[in-house]
Amino acid sequence: MILPAHNPPSVEDIQEFRLAGPWRSKSGGLLSVPFALPHAEAMDVFDYAPAELARVPRDIRGLRMFVLEEMPAGGVGGGEFHRIRTEIAFAMKGKVRWMCEDVYGSRKAFYSSRDCSLYFPPFIMHTVESLEAGSAIVIIANTLYDINDPRTHDTYPAAAFRELQEHYRSAKVRSPDLVP
Repeated sequence: MILPAHNPPSVEDIQEFRLAGPWRSKSGGLLSVPFALPHAEAMDVFDYAPAELARVPRDIRGLRMFVLEEMPAGGVGGGEFHRIRTEIAFAMKGKVRWMCEDVYGSRKAFYSSRDCSLYFPPFIMHTVESLEAGSAIVIIANTLYDINDPRTHDTYPAAAFRELQEHYRSAKVRSPDLVP
């Protein structure tokens, strides 16, 4: 287990954004804004921990968006955390529940439909469950991804998260000074 170079964020650092709009556009269509960040907060999305970047064989800093569509009701995904990646997620269609947990043992559930976006910092274990058939989510991530090189995926399973969590729990019990 490799510990983070700094204290990881907590579930309290997850941010919720409410959809603005919709408004009629010049085209006659509907315009809505799932999230908007002031410059300083937007730049925080691209604040990468150098020690974490050094663990990856090549530079994965960047910006990408991916879509998960046609989720069946009750479908569960995720169950993972990221050491580098920050994500902003919103439901394009349907409704989903995000179950989130931090290394300190706190848990929090978030419900995301078309009117709510979520900002997830690194080191937050997250699992998504589709509450409606046909749900679709969009995720904007601050890392690139090479499907052919798993070393660039920055995705870690629940077992690795539990090891980190155990370290932080035992360090907290002994002395808060032991937490890196």
